[in-house]
Amino acid sequence: MPVMTPVRTLLLSLGLASAALADEVVLKNGSAFSGIVREEGDRVVVEMDYGTMTFKKVDVRSISRGDDVLTQFQDKARKATDAKSMMELAAWAKDRGLAGRAQDLYRRVIALDPDQAEARKALGYEKFNGQWLTGDELMTARGFVKISGRWMAKETAERILEQEAQARLESERLAVVKREQDQRHTEEMIKIGLERERLELEKKREDQWHYWWYRHRWGYAPGPFGSVTSIIVPASGPHQTVPPTPPTVAPLGQPSPVPPSRPR
Repeated sequence: MPVMTPVRTLLLSLGLASAALADEVVLKNGSAFSGIVREEGDRVVVEMDYGTMTFKKVDVRSISRGDDVLTQFQDKARKATDAKSMMELAAWAKDRGLAGRAQDLYRRVIALDPDQAEARKALGYEKFNGQWLTGDELMTARGFVKISGRWMAKETAERILEQEAQARLESERLAVVKREQDQRHTEEMIKIGLERERLELEKKREDQWHYWWYRHRWGYAPGPFGSVTSIIVPASGPHQTVPPTPPTVAPLGQPSPVPPSRPR
């Protein structure tokens, strides 16, 4: 059997007291909501300290009526006109689970008395160098710096900012190096393409020269891989083309038909 600690017992007692002072709606799925309950047609409205919720009656298992805490608070709030009575009402509201309304009262108190320490502390303020500060203002006054949503000491923040600046510079340097490498690669590929076109054009011109030389010097034109494509035979009439018969051996005392180099 679990042992109830004093703190747990106190919290449970406060919870039961708050529930007993308000209406409670229990849904058919077991969920319970406490506050001021109003029945409006086929709906049930629960006004709680942190907002209002509406349910269909068909989803509600039971409604338990308790003391109307919010109505009591409103009655007391109309009578609280000075800082002292507002502070007392804020404590009463906190004890009954109306934390949101208590915060509103603390803000009204410091509007009347800006130096009311208890209300300031309840709202998270702290006095620093004679000024009540909270949130980012308080952290900044203490010398902290927020980076990427995290508060840290100024020295740590400066070191992190310096590291981030160096990382950005290195990233930019690497990006420049890569761009230069890509540009050089592009230029080299363009040069290779131009050189290939030049060689192809040179070979085409050389082939045309060989064709012309063979035809005018030996009377036939070489085909692919040195084969003979045709022989030009002089005749009394127009030139006639006969089936080619490539020579296998050059005539005695006559050089092989090797064309001279084409003039450059």
